[in-house]
Amino acid sequence: MPATRYRIAFFTKSKNTTLYTSYVIWALRRAGCKVLRVNMAKLRRHLGAKLADRLTRRRVDRFRPDACIIFSGDMQRETLEYYRGRVGTALLLDDYFPVASPVTEKIKMVDVFFHTMTGQLDEYRAAGAKRAVYVHSGVDPQVHRRSKPVARYTSDVAFIGKAFYDERIRLIQSLAGDVDLKVYGKGWQEYGVPAARSVVGVKAFSRICGSAKIMLGIDKAADRELYFSNRTWFVLGCGGVLLTRYVPGLEQMFANHKHLVWFQDVGEVAELIRYYLKHENERQRIGRAGYDFAHEHYPFDRMAENMIRVVFENGEPTPLTDPGPSRTLELSRN
Repeated sequence: MPATRYRIAFFTKSKNTTLYTSYVIWALRRAGCKVLRVNMAKLRRHLGAKLADRLTRRRVDRFRPDACIIFSGDMQRETLEYYRGRVGTALLLDDYFPVASPVTEKIKMVDVFFHTMTGQLDEYRAAGAKRAVYVHSGVDPQVHRRSKPVARYTSDVAFIGKAFYDERIRLIQSLAGDVDLKVYGKGWQEYGVPAARSVVGVKAFSRICGSAKIMLGIDKAADRELYFSNRTWFVLGCGGVLLTRYVPGLEQMFANHKHLVWFQDVGEVAELIRYYLKHENERQRIGRAGYDFAHEHYPFDRMAENMIRVVFENGEPTPLTDPGPSRTLELSRN
């Protein structure tokens, strides 16, 4: 491999809690790329838009990138206008946003739009995206590792996430009085659910996954193909047993009751929790299988290689790994 395959200016805010963009940058570097991280939001906050734009151009021009990759909206429009046509441009979105959101204008300007869900690609193409491509996220091979149980994080069930939409709030409220549940995130006090911790960093996330018997997942949309938050990847990457809401296409990536467990209706959650609390061997098997599958087939390195293939080599991402058949579960054995 050449010492430097490509030179990439990566525009992103600091994401200190999850380190998500750091994982992408580290993987691009492991793939042989030289990457310059640019935090325009910080510059704009301290210097104003015009000066931030001018200083950023000067710094990036000295770097001489082959392409600029933008995370979400983390490049000023003026700066993007300057680099259009000069170098390759791509924008990465890793969450669900309505197509009417402001980031769509920048999506229409770049050469490639990457989305970590397939369920909005056609909408963005119709809205003007030149090339809309699905690229999965993943796990970091160094950061996402198993952790030994820690007493202060021990519980039967744990949920990490904010209190910010009705279905999630109702589910957590319904479980709070019935199971040994610890909730981590902002806003829960307002709904009568005390949070064990309002902010969870990377180390604490791993320790919670290693200390709770079941990790719960429920995201803000259930009708979009392959939409789920990074919680899914990070829980699997840390060896947690994930019970999460089904979204269309999830069986393309994971096998139910093998790599994780999914529910299609919130009414199933309590019953599934009871079952897996009673069946420790099955629970531990899922935790091991999910961990091994995520690290073997979906490290961030694979995501980075797919982005390189699309942006620089006009190729296509590699197909998803076949997860095999889902297992069936007879809850009557409960």
